[in-house]
Amino acid sequence: MTVVIDVDKYKKKTKIRFIIHLICLSLLIAGVVIGSVFSLIKSPLDYRLNLILNIVIDSSLICFLIFYFFNIFPVVVHYYRIFKNANHVAYEHRRHLTYIEEKNIKTISNIRFRTLSFSYKEGEGTYLDNLYVLDSDIELKKGQKYSLYTYRNIIIKLEEINNAAIK
Repeated sequence: MTVVIDVDKYKKKTKIRFIIHLICLSLLIAGVVIGSVFSLIKSPLDYRLNLILNIVIDSSLICFLIFYFFNIFPVVVHYYRIFKNANHVAYEHRRHLTYIEEKNIKTISNIRFRTLSFSYKEGEGTYLDNLYVLDSDIELKKGQKYSLYTYRNIIIKLEEINNAAIK
């Protein structure tokens, strides 16, 4: 069994990363606001220099926050939401899927997912299923059968199925 994503490790990392981002962001905002207020209160009567410095620092903080909340924070939140409730009970075991092709790369919240197409037979019909690979450069063989464990259509573990042949 090839482990593509160690969910327990990812779950721990994403939770710690999310909490650290929130704490650092709160401390940064509180520090800049308290510093600006303290700078204006403790300034001499001619406070133009302090006012200009406060405007520059506050506008830099606003620009940083806009960049942060549009580019960095959505990635942290997306990883946290994906792995927050992950456990071994939530895995879906898919047996006898045949790999067809890699379709495209899908981007959700600034995170790139590789879309892999699989087919499987159920009853009389053949069905197609699109599954995703996150943070892995694993290569699959076209036409090969696999047994997969997935969580929210993201491949967690996979195993190549070798059918016995009589010669």
